Amino acid sequence: MRKLFRSIGSILFLLLLITPLAAVKEKLRFTLVQIDNRTYLSAANLRRLHPEIALQHNDKEDQGEIRFGKRIILYRIDEAQYQSQSELRELEEKGVIEDDGLFFSREFVEEILGELSLPVSYRFTQAHLIIVREKQRDSGQKLDFIIIDAGHGGKDSGALGYFDAAEKDITLSLARALKDQLTADFPKVKVYLTRSNDRFLRLERRSDIANKQNEGNRFGIFISVHCNSTLSPRVKGFEVYYLAQNHENQKMRQLMLRENLRFEKSSYIRKLTSQLMNAQIQRESKTLARHAFAGLSNRLDGMIKPRKVKKADFAVLRGSLMPAILIETGYLTNRDDLKKLQSVAYRKAFAAGVSRGIGSFLNELAKAEK
Repeated sequence: MRKLFRSIGSILFLLLLITPLAAVKEKLRFTLVQIDNRTYLSAANLRRLHPEIALQHNDKEDQGEIRFGKRIILYRIDEAQYQSQSELRELEEKGVIEDDGLFFSREFVEEILGELSLPVSYRFTQAHLIIVREKQRDSGQKLDFIIIDAGHGGKDSGALGYFDAAEKDITLSLARALKDQLTADFPKVKVYLTRSNDRFLRLERRSDIANKQNEGNRFGIFISVHCNSTLSPRVKGFEVYYLAQNHENQKMRQLMLRENLRFEKSSYIRKLTSQLMNAQIQRESKTLARHAFAGLSNRLDGMIKPRKVKKADFAVLRGSLMPAILIETGYLTNRDDLKKLQSVAYRKAFAAGVSRGIGSFLNELAKAEK
């Protein structure tokens, strides 16, 4: 009998060892190449990212198309732009044709992953693109919750503007106004604030609050509210960001470090930078950013200048496992922007604009599933 128990125990022990290994998803590494001090991925490797990717290139016309399911990207290798869903999107770099084939810039590859909504998670290193294939996410499910993150707080004042105006105070007032608006406009959706008073929260805690709600196949979005600052008092306007790991753009890389990371644990920042990003969530984040920008542009017309929808490697966006955007609501270092940011009229218009953007974002997701 003891031998039987020993045998059963040995089998169970082996199962415990084997199961976690079997559950680990395979990481695929694709080599990046350097051409004229720029980083590229070969078209041959792009085809290998997912078995259902189709790439056709016309050598005579120097153009082609990339397909995945119903989504199509059109490009010309000699132009720093591409077409997706009937819209032209700008790039920083063109593609390259060398003796050994066709190569796409790292920036364009990241755009391809998101625009095609590939069911993969990815991360760029200096020499490789790391891919983990995932299950296709259901992007048509109803919205269960919204997380509103008021940037900074407590000992972390954030940016300082004229008259010692602190970013942490303005972001909190805007977050509260946005919560009231969203609660009224989406009564079936739970709306949460990461902080409801002047207290310090680490980035890890902000992400934990959001991701805890995301468990159990629930669907939510994350909105981080910030204010901008710069050395020039003339710069003004609002911007909306979504996450991208575009190392080609040095200025955008610096934004991740600019958000007062001196208050954060270096171990958590290292964890974030090694984390893979989900391409489908990224596409939804980009879509959310564009709709939020359009909603704000409409409601803030004549109040604060609209600038652009941009991509950056913000730490707070890295940590959230759901569609996420960061709104830079205006410049504290510009007197006109600061005056508007502190007004009741701006708070109401800001909240209404973001709410309108969320509504149109959800409509687009619903149409995509039909």
